[in-house]
Amino acid sequence: MPLADKSFRNRKVLQSDRRLPNVPMGDQRFRQLMSEMGAAFAQADDGEEKRRQVRERERQHELWLAQREAAIIEIVATMHRHGLSIEDLT
Repeated sequence: MPLADKSFRNRKVLQSDRRLPNVPMGDQRFRQLMSEMGAAFAQADDGEEKRRQVRERERQHELWLAQREAAIIEIVATMHRHGLSIEDLT
């Protein structure tokens, strides 16, 4: 490939790398983008329903922990009543 062809290709690549000039955004485009952004945030935040679901999951988890603790207490009490220890179970 001749040297002239390579230099032309390099100039073409350098010219395509140039950034477009910074053009100020118009009011209408700004309002449109802000509206789209607001809609996206509104869709992402389901608000009260999401918070209600989180509270319900937390309540279910607390209930499960309480049931677990009650079962452990019952097992320990039964073991004491029958004179059993952890070593007896292993």
